[in-house]
Parts: sequence; C-alpha cells; structure tokens
Amino acid sequence: MRKTDFSYYSRVKRYTFEQMARVYREETQQKDIPWTPFENKLIESKIALITVSGAFETNDEPFVDKDKKENYGPKEISIKAKSEDLHYLALDWDPSEALKDANVIFPAEHLVLMQKEGIIGKLNDVAYSFTGLHEKKSTLQESVKSVIKSLKDNENQGVLIIPVSPMTAEASCKIAKQIEKAGISTVLLTPFYEQALVYSPPRCAFVNFPFGRVLGPAKNITLQTAILRELLKLFEKLKIPGEILNLNFIWSFGEIE
Repeated sequence: MRKTDFSYYSRVKRYTFEQMARVYREETQQKDIPWTPFENKLIESKIALITVSGAFETNDEPFVDKDKKENYGPKEISIKAKSEDLHYLALDWDPSEALKDANVIFPAEHLVLMQKEGIIGKLNDVAYSFTGLHEKKSTLQESVKSVIKSLKDNENQGVLIIPVSPMTAEASCKIAKQIEKAGISTVLLTPFYEQALVYSPPRCAFVNFPFGRVLGPAKNITLQTAILRELLKLFEKLKIPGEILNLNFIWSFGEIE
C-alpha cells in the first residue's frame, strides 16, 4: 500500500501525521462512490474551481472559527482575485505560503491562462470556497446544494476541488461525492493518500506535498502549472470510480516547520 511521506516536517508534526495515517490504514474503504462520466472534451468544457481552504476576499465577510452555518461556506471568489486580495480561515494548516502566493492552493490565475491557451474551454467566473468544517453533515450538504445549483445554472461540466490539509481534504471528499451524485464530474487533488483511500472520492489525484502547499512553493510557476495540467487531464483519463492516481512530483524544497 502506498504511504504518505511526512519526512519534510519537524519531528513532532511528522509523528502526529504518521499517527493519523496509521488510523486511516486500519479503516474500511467506503464503497458508495457516485460517478458521472465526463463526456465532453476538456477543450470544449466549462470548469469551475472549489477551494477548501477557508479563503475569502478582503471585501467579503470573513469566515470565523465557530461551528455556525455561515462558516461552512460557500463564499464566491472572483477568478481574477490576486494573492493580496485573499485571506484565510486556516483551521488546521499554515497559510504563510498561500499569503505569499495564492496559487499554491488556489490556482485561479493559472487556470485563467490555461483557458486562454485552449487547454480548457471556459473557466467559471467565480470559484467557490469552503472552510473544511464538516461535523454537521446536513449543514455541509445544504451548502454544497447551493453550489450545485450555481454550477448547473452556469452550465459547468466539471469541477476541480483543491483542499489543503487533513480536515479540508476530508470535507472535500464529501463535497466531491455530493456534486458527482448531482450529475457533475469532479477531480480532487489530495495531499493525504490514506485518507482518500478510505473516503473514496470519485476521481482523485495524490500529490505528496506539504499541507498548505499542495501545488508547490510560492512563485514556482513551472511546478504549479505542471501539476495543474496533469490534474486537468484526469477528467478525461480516469474511468474507474474511486481510483487514486499518484502524481509523480517530489517535494525537494526542504523541511516545513
């Protein structure tokens, strides 16, 4: 069985995350995997972005660290938002790298360019942001329903979902399943293999990068876009529900505090 490598963390964090992974390895894999075939070509499709990072724009009401309905999301973020426009409710991850460069977790800027290059047909005008709270199942489901309505109203064929940490990745699996069940294809990028194996999102890629840096370090445009290109291909490539594809990128940027 593949294992998430936490060796780039300090000793205490590495131990904590390895314990979490060990617990997941003992759990039974979920079998209820909804599936909506991605029938169009990517170049002819409209794609939306969901960030599960607690992101919000400066001019919006902030998420706060309380278990209230409004903190489950969603918030809408312009795909033209810059790093300096974004703030985060970081429940279980360090936002320092994202504050330098939002593209490490919120690659809207790169997706806009990929639309111009003709890699995707069109990008939805807004991205949707969730915090990663998921303890209240019905509250999260209601929040996702509102996104599904917006996705359908705007004729999206696919949704790219990017979490940043253990808590947000678990919420992302639940979000992906609900959207897929509603008839829209999803691709999820996870930094936590053992967790994804248990929760079985419909289409999933694993990148073994630190939490809060799932697309690489700040300002590394070449690496960020390379990962994103591989991720987008999975809409057409993955055909088996619950399959997790390993993206062969290696973290070589030193230890994370």
